[in-house]
Amino acid sequence: MFSYNLFEQGSDRMLAVCDDDIIGKSFGTGDIEITVSEFYAGKKTGEKEILDIARRSTIINAVGNRIVNLLIKNGLVESSSVLDIGGVKHAQVVST
Repeated sequence: MFSYNLFEQGSDRMLAVCDDDIIGKSFGTGDIEITVSEFYAGKKTGEKEILDIARRSTIINAVGNRIVNLLIKNGLVESSSVLDIGGVKHAQVVST
């Protein structure tokens, strides 16, 4: 399962999504640290629905190995643009 929130402003639609089991946890390596906050908490869903939502979003902020791998597998994220923060993948996508 994945946890997500949608934020809409004008024609932009931002998806904040994470693996549901990492909310509230912090990860870091040296100078980079991320806390998976309530920003990502909201609704929960599975693979099919989250892919549909991601395809309709203009901005994606994704944290977690499962969600980032799913987005890579489906061509929504380039693997070369993924950050590894303490063993947890993080990706951001902006579509124009």
